[in-house]
Amino acid sequence: MYLVTGATGNVGKELVEELLAAGEKVRVFTRDERKVAHWGARVDKAVGDLARQDTIAPALQGVRAAFLLPVAEADGIDHVRGFVAAAQASGAPRVVLLSSISAGAPEVELARRHAEREHFVRSSGLRWTFVRPGTFMSNTFQWARSIRAERVVYNPHGDGKTAPIAPRDIAAVAARAMTTEELVGQALEVTGPELLSTPDQVEILARVLGTPLRRVDVPVEAARRRMIEAGAPASLAMAVGELIERIRAGKGAMQTDTVERVTGRKPRTFEAWAREHAPAWTGG
Repeated sequence: MYLVTGATGNVGKELVEELLAAGEKVRVFTRDERKVAHWGARVDKAVGDLARQDTIAPALQGVRAAFLLPVAEADGIDHVRGFVAAAQASGAPRVVLLSSISAGAPEVELARRHAEREHFVRSSGLRWTFVRPGTFMSNTFQWARSIRAERVVYNPHGDGKTAPIAPRDIAAVAARAMTTEELVGQALEVTGPELLSTPDQVEILARVLGTPLRRVDVPVEAARRRMIEAGAPASLAMAVGELIERIRAGKGAMQTDTVERVTGRKPRTFEAWAREHAPAWTGG
């Protein structure tokens, strides 16, 4: 049995499908059972919250490995502490922690948070693997509202490049880490196959959607304000802003071959992934 936390998120839902496709038994940990009802009897369901340690222990019973996705906010370290304590008392399954590629060089607050979580897991005595993705391709879903309303993408990243990765490819690496001992003790930095700026992605997306799109460059502070207006904690908005500044400065241009090396298949290009998900921006 394999436990997946964050099973309704971009990576978690793909990880569940990866494990099921491989014939594995899966238990999903969720606060709302209705959100995982579409899997029916294909998965075991454990209702709980990472903020409540008493709900974690039952979910870990009989589990060989667990995928841990703590929240991005500062209290994510408390989720890690509670989960680790429950795992230590519940047969000590392997822990696959979703971290960030920035944890390897924690120059900004968000990276330091990830590095702190990794340090706690590494020091726990549990067997672990860290999956460190770079920029998610699914971050571009945030452009949907302005694309539908104005055919515009507001860009705080300037011309800084990253190697965006599809959530399914992150999940494929995580699934391999969960189901094999070969990757225990490794920090797996995962990226997509090409370095792209926001202007590059907007150009590709315009081609995929078959409609002209404008790019409007905005200051980082505007991106912070929009996050706060959307309900994000101010501390998280500030931390994300620091990361955006780093990308603007050209420090996000990292690319690895981890996906192909671990899974045996090439990661998806942004264009191929965007074609799969075109209705997300059009509302179709």
